[in-house]
Amino acid sequence: MIDLLDFSHASIICGLLTVYVLLIKKNAMRSFSDYILSFFILSQIWTAAIYILIFSGNIIHVPFLYRSAAPITFLIPPLGYLYVRSMLFNEHKFNKIDILHLLPFIYFTINYLPFYLSPNDYKIEIITKTIQDKNFSIQKQLGLFSENIFFLFRPIQAIFYLIFQWGLIIRFNRDNPNKKIEEQIRLVLQWLKVFTTANSCILLAYFSTIGLYFFMENLFEDKLINIVPNFLLGLSFFIICSYLLIYPQTLTGLPFVKYRETKSNLIENEVDKIPFIYEDYSQEINCLENYFKNNSTFLQPNLTISQVAVETHIPNRDLSYIINNYYEKRFSDFLNEMRLKHFLTKVDSNTLDSFTIEAIALESGFSSKSSFYRAFNRFYSCTPSEYLQSHQSANLKPKA
Repeated sequence: MIDLLDFSHASIICGLLTVYVLLIKKNAMRSFSDYILSFFILSQIWTAAIYILIFSGNIIHVPFLYRSAAPITFLIPPLGYLYVRSMLFNEHKFNKIDILHLLPFIYFTINYLPFYLSPNDYKIEIITKTIQDKNFSIQKQLGLFSENIFFLFRPIQAIFYLIFQWGLIIRFNRDNPNKKIEEQIRLVLQWLKVFTTANSCILLAYFSTIGLYFFMENLFEDKLINIVPNFLLGLSFFIICSYLLIYPQTLTGLPFVKYRETKSNLIENEVDKIPFIYEDYSQEINCLENYFKNNSTFLQPNLTISQVAVETHIPNRDLSYIINNYYEKRFSDFLNEMRLKHFLTKVDSNTLDSFTIEAIALESGFSSKSSFYRAFNRFYSCTPSEYLQSHQSANLKPKA
């Protein structure tokens, strides 16, 4: 039989790796969407961690954490919706009205305040009874209101947000029928469909739990039946995290979605922002190439994409998309190729009499000897010495 605790552990590890990629590995490439997705995953991780503590019995050692996941579960559906919205429409901040999405979280936090503020002895007593009889956790009222409200409102909230998520995806497909930049749109939409489908599976798990809760006695005693909703929860979370680790390019988003402002038909002196696909990046490409040609900024060892974005006035995500798709390179490879070309223009028999290969490499913008040799081998499949020897031999051959 599947060990749900092991599966939950694997999901948490996968989730932490994803958050590491989003918040640390991407560095200057982080976007507003990445922060929302990180909070979404961290909320899932917290609820999974509390689940493990309860079912392993270790919650007894940290009684103050008991029921801490209950309000957080009401952050997960709105965060999922806001993530899809920010990805599709290139949002860079929350709207003022988005504060309303926090109301269920605030409500259930207040609901459980009496328990949170209760003495540790009382919490340990409740936890001990829960460990002995898991059904006790859904029968004992710990907040201001019955636990039935929690079990009923949670799936209702999830249903509404899933409808909104699918609506956003359908609306985007409808409003952007002519897609010339097919591949990235396909990748992002495919990811958002996987993300929303996984959330739908989570909702199905809650429906299963509620059905069992209302129609079965001793719900937690039958491990075979209880495994169904728990497996769906763990599997959905695992799919979301593992998909991102396998297809990280989806996190680039849709940088080519721009907005035209038109006069509003509803409110006077207001404008509506209409999304459209921006297809021509020739101006930005020309600007980028002139920037490196005129300034030779690639010679700076610690040059970042955010610095280039600021100095060229090209939005960070647009710049990333151009480099990844037009030049078909990562930003580091994009810089290293220019540095290597500069290195080869500087190297000849005269310069090598005065300077070492490593010295010229550092002058060409490489931060270290190892990064230079690694980049050289990546582009030319040989060492600098082998490359120079082969070219010198070719130049010494007599002409026919």
